Amino acid sequence: MMCKASEVVTGKRDVKSRLPWPEDPDSTITRCCSIYSRWTYSYMNRIFRKGALQKRDKSKGAQLTQNDLYQNPKDDQAALLNEKFWTVYNEQKRQATRNNYDHFLRTLFILVKPTFVPAGICQLVALTCQLSVPMCIMKLLQAIESNHGSIVPKTLPYVLAIFFLSIMNALCTHRYQLLSYQSGIVLRTAITCAIYEQSLKLSPKGRSGGLTSGNVTNLVATDTQKFFEVMHEAHQIWSCPLAILIVVILLFVLIGPSCLVGAAILIGLVPLSKRVAHIIVKIRKQRVAVADERIEIVSAMLQDIKITKLNNYEDQFEKRVQDARMRELEFIKREQSVWGMTLVLRVITPVLASFFTFATYVLSSEDNM
Repeated sequence: MMCKASEVVTGKRDVKSRLPWPEDPDSTITRCCSIYSRWTYSYMNRIFRKGALQKRDKSKGAQLTQNDLYQNPKDDQAALLNEKFWTVYNEQKRQATRNNYDHFLRTLFILVKPTFVPAGICQLVALTCQLSVPMCIMKLLQAIESNHGSIVPKTLPYVLAIFFLSIMNALCTHRYQLLSYQSGIVLRTAITCAIYEQSLKLSPKGRSGGLTSGNVTNLVATDTQKFFEVMHEAHQIWSCPLAILIVVILLFVLIGPSCLVGAAILIGLVPLSKRVAHIIVKIRKQRVAVADERIEIVSAMLQDIKITKLNNYEDQFEKRVQDARMRELEFIKREQSVWGMTLVLRVITPVLASFFTFATYVLSSEDNM
């Protein structure tokens, strides 16, 4: 009897003894889950307390088990996401005016919209707070330098503003991270279920187009994970350029045209970063092809294990697997080396921009010393 894709992904577990996710709308805990608890995640304290107490109490009942965890959020359950994915996908496919894959991307956006959009709002608030704190510090220093008497009346508002902005920045940043991770989990779960269900429905003729067990394994294990990782950084696409623009405008007001040198360096390194990203994608495609080959060899050996044993093919299969693995490791080394270059660029770019900006500012006039 064919099992459902959601059962393949999640398995069958008894979760009735576990408490529901506190942030579920219809959860009994939600009524007691205040705004403070949601934004500080204090509902996790009971798990942390029991985890700390189990070091002193070694009895079985005091140990932290899976039943002490909360259930998965209802909106993130595999069966619900799988059903919602196919419903939205079929609807978007019918509405598509052209024969393209835009309906797939629209489907993914509709699935993550309840968490992805609030994550963007939190990122915007956090970015505003991050940019406001240096301005408050500047005003605080100016108030201290210009006041020769009691500095408390003039500096207290700036101190309080820095304090509250820092708290707001921390809360929004952590909320953004949680919602981004939830968006990634939604995408990964929905796509994994869709891949399994579609592969189970394919006829032998449909599988003859090059779809192997290695392809399916890589799609589930690697490609879906990339969707999860992208969701955590997706809002950087608009927040980073916005932050650079605002900082450049502020610096232009403070130090004049010298700030354009740093902006030019930031913009000039974009093509280099893009080139490095293309190299990583190219290497990754080659690595995935080798990984598909390796997984296909292992799958063929396991499916015909009797023939393998009877004909003493173990050594030949082992040699083929090791050869494929060595070629795969070479691509992994190359990919990680190029990825290291991206990390170096990420760290050194703001340093270079700051150095040349202030160097230009100082050298442009003797009054700026």
